[in-house]
Amino acid sequence: MKIVISVAVLLLTTTTIFAQKVQVDVDKTVNFANFKTFAWAVGTVARNPFVAKIIVDAVEAELTARGLTKSSEHPDFKITVMAAVDADLQGVGPTWNNVNYATWGGYRNPAALVTISTGTLMIDLVESKNNYSVLRGVAKDTLNGGRTANAAADAKGVEKLVKKAVSKIFQKYPTPKNK
Repeated sequence: MKIVISVAVLLLTTTTIFAQKVQVDVDKTVNFANFKTFAWAVGTVARNPFVAKIIVDAVEAELTARGLTKSSEHPDFKITVMAAVDADLQGVGPTWNNVNYATWGGYRNPAALVTISTGTLMIDLVESKNNYSVLRGVAKDTLNGGRTANAAADAKGVEKLVKKAVSKIFQKYPTPKNK
């Protein structure tokens, strides 16, 4: 009986890992080599503070590996995140929306309603000077662990998928990692 349960858990985990879909839009008119500093936009990264820490640590690791430095004073771009852990998130389209992002709603109307479906992680890098998105990564089926009374355990359940999603998103970042 234990073997049957172990196999079922393995199959479910494997299916979830392979089901993750990541899509990235990059503004090809921007020279990313000019970016040296970043900061986090004001707001909540994720309602679960443990999940938020996983996201923040993974994103910062990707950016610092490319030679960027975290700086709250005059950053070249800010990072915004929508993490739909256990419910769809809706909001007004961001003012920093890039109309070139046809796949993820290059809304010609920034007041358009945006829906981020449950399990989705969306990361925007918003250029500070013009307040305009230069990279948007969306990873579906990343935060599907569900919510229990144990926030730390919930975060542990999605940690590998979040790290994998962030890694996939930043593979499209135009500046490579430092060697």
